Amino acid sequence: MKNFFSIVLFLLVILYASPASAEETNRVIVQVTDDKGNQAVDSVLIEEVGELERVKILQPDYIRFISLQESGAETKSWGMIRIGAPRMKTMTSSIEGSVVVAIIDTGVDYTHPFLKDRIVDGYDFLDNDTNPMDKHFHGTHLAGIIADTTPANVKIMPIRAMDAEGRGYDSDIATGIRFAVDNGADVINMSFLGEDYSPFLAEAIDYALSNNVPVIVAAGNESADTDNFYPASEEKVIVVSATDKMDHIADFSNTGNSIDVSAPGIDIYSSVPGGRFASYSGTSMAAPFVSGLAAMLKLEDPMRSVEEIEGLLKRYVDDRGAIGWDPLFGEGIVNVTGYEQVQVIQDGTATTFVPFPEQRSVPLDANWTITFDRPLTEGDVVDIKVLRGNKEVPITRTFSGENEIMIAPLKPLLPNTAYRFLLFVEHGMDYEMKFVTGD
Repeated sequence: MKNFFSIVLFLLVILYASPASAEETNRVIVQVTDDKGNQAVDSVLIEEVGELERVKILQPDYIRFISLQESGAETKSWGMIRIGAPRMKTMTSSIEGSVVVAIIDTGVDYTHPFLKDRIVDGYDFLDNDTNPMDKHFHGTHLAGIIADTTPANVKIMPIRAMDAEGRGYDSDIATGIRFAVDNGADVINMSFLGEDYSPFLAEAIDYALSNNVPVIVAAGNESADTDNFYPASEEKVIVVSATDKMDHIADFSNTGNSIDVSAPGIDIYSSVPGGRFASYSGTSMAAPFVSGLAAMLKLEDPMRSVEEIEGLLKRYVDDRGAIGWDPLFGEGIVNVTGYEQVQVIQDGTATTFVPFPEQRSVPLDANWTITFDRPLTEGDVVDIKVLRGNKEVPITRTFSGENEIMIAPLKPLLPNTAYRFLLFVEHGMDYEMKFVTGD
């Protein structure tokens, strides 16, 4: 066994110290099996692998990093005005309840006067405690952007997964993502990147998305193609490039096929540790503007799916660059000045619904009868959908009379689950009823 691991270690040193990686890692992610057959995943130093028994090496524990650009002496916020946040901020300020944006970064100075009333419990995955104090400044700056962009009922969950130098291992970041999802985060902001694709980190991102938590990612500041970086190359997340006050793409901003939208990222004034404020530039600053908008969309309708939120963010943009999508701006610079409450349904189209009263404790074997105010004819086009998140629930449709349609799910509904009942009438109104099943 020792001879085997000495060979593995030799190969690891060659593989993981490759000069092609800007941030060389000294750790690997392993799966360890104990005497009873129980398996656990851990991150260990490469030189410690040979001391472990019944271990399977999964992948290098890659290092992600943050980067910033030189900034001018900006002393007021301009980004939140540019994206039209004030109107939506007012629209959502009186909504009961709250949503949570998890910032996976260097931590947050939760004692900062601008932030202290907006913080919910987070975690420090470097020191393994509940004190995610920012020992850099990056995470606090991102938190201030979100706080400035959103009303007080949008809260911030600080997740410290990056050290005082702005570097963090995939293992801590992935664990932070899962913690955020399991502890009530509604949106996740990740303003960092690295050069290597990580299946371990990708699985954690999938975990967030499968739990209906949008993940907003900075494109990076290398003036390069996002295909060369992760998670900026991840197609499943919302990737944000940076723009300046003249609506030009920032000269440092990464661009490429994965760009979804763009947002202000030059001379962004926000909070830093110690109760102070400062200006910084970077796609790191652009991403939280989008995270703030996503949070307000969630606040307005907690049942909105990841796909719906992405669709709305791409709908409310100022198109710049080439007409339509392009690899610099994506769909355009986010701007919700003209936002009206809409829903984006499964096929990606947007519509305004007339709401029916929301229903609670709906039986799992529920069925509905829709009665129209006149007999239906062959020329009447009526479409009915029942959705759980963005997934359509199979239903049966039965005409029970000249002006009635009976609707029933093919299988019992899931307990304690939110659904949407949508009714589309061609040349008429579209209707929506939200409902939650009982036990």
